[in-house]
Parts: sequence; C-alpha cells; structure tokens
Amino acid sequence: MPLWVWLLPTGIPLLAFTYLPALRIALEGFPALSKLFNGENLNSLKITLLYTLLTVPLSVLLGLLAALALEGDNRFRQFVRALVFHPVVLPTVAFAAVFLYLLNPLGPLQASLQALGLQNPLGDPRGAFLAVVVVGVLKDTGIYMLYYLAGLQNLPKELLDAARVDGAGRLTTFLYVTWPLLSPTTFFVTVMAALGALRNVDHIFILTKGGPVGATDHLLYRIYTLGFEYFDFPSAAALSLTLLVLLTLLALVALPCLERGVHYDA
Repeated sequence: MPLWVWLLPTGIPLLAFTYLPALRIALEGFPALSKLFNGENLNSLKITLLYTLLTVPLSVLLGLLAALALEGDNRFRQFVRALVFHPVVLPTVAFAAVFLYLLNPLGPLQASLQALGLQNPLGDPRGAFLAVVVVGVLKDTGIYMLYYLAGLQNLPKELLDAARVDGAGRLTTFLYVTWPLLSPTTFFVTVMAALGALRNVDHIFILTKGGPVGATDHLLYRIYTLGFEYFDFPSAAALSLTLLVLLTLLALVALPCLERGVHYDA
C-alpha cells in the first residue's frame, strides 16, 4: 500500500479545515491590506509586540527561578511546586475570572489598591495592560517551571560535581555550567512563550475586552472583533495575514538567531 494512503486520515482534515480556509483568508485579505494601516490596527500591532516583549522574558525567568528554587524531592517543595503549577491546570477563563474579582472596585484587594493610588486598575490604560501581562505570565509560569525541572534533572551530574571540586560556588556553577547546559530547554521554552503570547487572548476577553481605550487591544482580539462583531471580514483576513507574517518571521529569522547559542551536546 502506498505511503500517501496512510496520510489521508490526517491530510484530508488538515486540507479541509486548515489549508483551504487559510488560502481563502489570504485571497480575501490581500486586497484589504491597503487600508490595514489605520490608527486602531497599528495600535493593536504595537500592543501585541509590547505584550510579547514583556510576557516572554518574564514568564521564562520566573519559570527558571521557580525550577531552581523547587528542585528536590522533599514534601514542602513538592507542595509549593503543585501550587505554582496549579494555574496551568485551570482554564484561562477561570483564572482570569479570579483576577477580575480581585481587581474590581468591590473586590478584596480594593484597600491595598487604594493605598497604592489605584482606584480601579482595569479602568486605567496602564493598569489594565499590566493586569493582562501579569495574568498571562502567572498562567504559564508553572508549565515552564516543569520544563526547566526536567532540564535540571537531565544535567550531567559529573560536570556539576567537578565544578564543586574545583571550588566553584553556586553562582559560578550556575553561570558557567548549569545555564549553558540548559540552553536547549531555554530555547524551547522561549519559543513556546512567544507563540503563547501571540495567540492566547482568553484573559483579555474576561478582564478588559481590549480596553480601556484600546490599551489591551491584542492583534488576535482585534481580529475577532472585526470579524465577528463588526463583520468586517476583509479587514479581519488582512490582520490574520499580518499575524501569519509575524509568526513566519519568528520561524525564519528569530529562531535561527536564538538557536546559535544552543548547545545540544551535553
């Protein structure tokens, strides 16, 4: 039996529900590219890039720090590890709803927020943007912690022991032994975080709905509002093409640059 026959159960759904719709989006969106660069669309692009530049390094750094702090088998660390990982198990909508309750003017954090001069963080452009960044980072930190824990457990113990025998301290061992050996894990986690920042907008639906005054109008959320609220399908298709170009640039330009510092030989 030819090999292509075995690909039919996967290829037919991919063709019908992925590639053909993508081709239709390209055909409908290409003529609308000329009117794409208006103020609101450019604002969505800026918000998306800023959101990505903030959430990716923060989530990767917190995942690494949590893995370094919670590496080990004692019960206390396992309990804290479960607490850090718990937001990953929750649906993003439910996790965002918790923060919506905490940050609203009648929520339990209102007294603390007033002391900081924040009457209603979700009603302020900067406060709302920071809120969606914090929720996005905390939601994914747990899964990145697990990736780093797996990377730490697979490090060659003889290299770490040799560094200690040579008199290297914890910081020196981490900078010159642990961190370079974790580069494949860091590369993978960074790619996953960047893709997540570009496509995960469930918490924006719950917390801000793109507001106030467009401060959290993520590109993917704007595509949804243009297509399914304003029924402006050509503009939504044009923005979808823009998102596709961003992901393609990430794959063709950013990934090879990042991979240059990856050491796969342990």
